[in-house]
Amino acid sequence: MTRLHHIGITVSDTERAVDFYTAVGGGTVIGPLVKSGPAVDAATGHPGVEVVLTFVQLDDGILLELAEYRGADAPRNDPDTGHIGAAHPAIVVDDIEAVLGRAASLGYRAQSAVQSATAGPMLSWRYVYLLGPDDVRVELLQMPH
Repeated sequence: MTRLHHIGITVSDTERAVDFYTAVGGGTVIGPLVKSGPAVDAATGHPGVEVVLTFVQLDDGILLELAEYRGADAPRNDPDTGHIGAAHPAIVVDDIEAVLGRAASLGYRAQSAVQSATAGPMLSWRYVYLLGPDDVRVELLQMPH
């Protein structure tokens, strides 16, 4: 069976990222796990790096992998989803306004008013984007009622 296991997001501050992603997606926190050594150096391409991995397991079992690279040069991500190769997590929520309220209490704001999809596989789904920690663009989705 082919399915999505996790989405990895590089973060600058694990605690801040965990607070945000549990506020918008709920779920169970697993970790942190601290990884380093030759295998990590080879896999990441960053010799001498220490990677702090913390997972947020969403209700459907999908994992958000939050990776804080310590000891590596870490330029910021450009949140413009119009750039080739840009990606964003899209999290299905029960009540988009309630989630936006929790995000706002942590200092994160929606990038627009909540929209409704008008065609395709998301017809009538409600959606909105917000910039999360480290300017990662996160889409919130609410199924039609």
